[in-house]
Amino acid sequence: MLSEGYSRSAGIRKITPAMVAARTTAEALPLQAVEMSDLYRYLRQGRSILGLTCQQTELLCYLIAFTQPADWSGEDDVLPVSTASNLDIQQRFDLGRTRVKNLLRELAEAGWLLHRDSPNGQRYRRSNPFTPRSQQAYGFDLSPLARRFDDLKRAAETALWRQQEGRRLHREVTTLSRTIYALFQTAEEAGVTVKDGKQILARTSALVSQRGSERDPKWLDPICQELRQIHEQVEREIAFAKEMTVSSDTSDSVPLSVESDPMGTPERPHYTYTKSTSLAKATVEAAGFAENCNEASRSRSSSSSRAAQTQPVPSAVTDPLRGFRAKPSFVLHIAPIFRQYCSSDKPAETEIIQAALFACEQLGISRHAWAQGQAVFGDYPNAVVIAAIAARTDAGEVRSPGGLLRAMIARFLAGQLALDRTLYGLAEKLKRGPTIVQ
Repeated sequence: MLSEGYSRSAGIRKITPAMVAARTTAEALPLQAVEMSDLYRYLRQGRSILGLTCQQTELLCYLIAFTQPADWSGEDDVLPVSTASNLDIQQRFDLGRTRVKNLLRELAEAGWLLHRDSPNGQRYRRSNPFTPRSQQAYGFDLSPLARRFDDLKRAAETALWRQQEGRRLHREVTTLSRTIYALFQTAEEAGVTVKDGKQILARTSALVSQRGSERDPKWLDPICQELRQIHEQVEREIAFAKEMTVSSDTSDSVPLSVESDPMGTPERPHYTYTKSTSLAKATVEAAGFAENCNEASRSRSSSSSRAAQTQPVPSAVTDPLRGFRAKPSFVLHIAPIFRQYCSSDKPAETEIIQAALFACEQLGISRHAWAQGQAVFGDYPNAVVIAAIAARTDAGEVRSPGGLLRAMIARFLAGQLALDRTLYGLAEKLKRGPTIVQ
């Protein structure tokens, strides 16, 4: 117990109970021979696992720079002691004196450094050929870094694994969602109805939005697990419905001719094309765009289809964009619906084409209309057209995206489509908004 006349002397460092416990724990561990480059790398890679802030990590690296490689040899009579002054640290990190003292105390309480104070309170190093250098060095003892080197290495490896696993799970969410949308398209083409299909699609879209740009495995793993369950459920239902359809067809159905056209009426010519683009071109040339298509809701041809019947397919296909440079980044800006189907903010044109096909499911554009647009416009220009339709749909300017696509096909064949004006208008709207298109 301290006497009544005791008073704390000026210049004496305050030692907290946490610093005493950390010193006892650190000095009980054996020293190891380490490389300074490994300390730099492991500290920066594993700082989140070790519980260090960025400022604390950089301060430790700065203190390590005041030591020599020979100080990390692992010998008991040689300790890595940094002689950096508080003023040096203040100037290096642009911090105040109080903040520097708090940072040093936090590192000492966490057991990352030990204070070795000289009799006069100064930090210095003296070289003596007859005395080990560790006995003449006073300042910050960084030997706990060498004693806990295994912890540093494991933390760095764990952080690297989390980073790689987070990227893998982020890509897996995109892959699973695309597979689920593709299964629904397969079911629609096969005439199979998936139970609670709208709820499943809505939940899939919500999970993709929930993922966002997150790369934390703890956040992404439950999302992937739920998407895997949805994927397995849809596959089972499609397989079961397909087996039931095949069994019923083989029992009481009449064999049909191979040359019959399941998409049209007996009055239409028969085609044996296998590629979707060829089939769409043949359909366009034979019967227009809206007449007799595979849509049960259409009972009569629209005005756009009648106009399209009088216009033959141009022999020399012109550019639907009319010189407008619609890069993939521009497409993502005007149609945010495409983002959930792309793996990055800078996708390739092939990803945009696939995203357009998936976006048709949400916009209500039939596969038949999409194939016609692909046959007339081309692969990538067709994706740009769908992106423009999605942008106008989000703005509340379009009631029927599928009808607008067919109308644009008819106008293009008639030479009246000015898609570049639409794209310039969308670009101007973005420039006036918070996001500026580059």
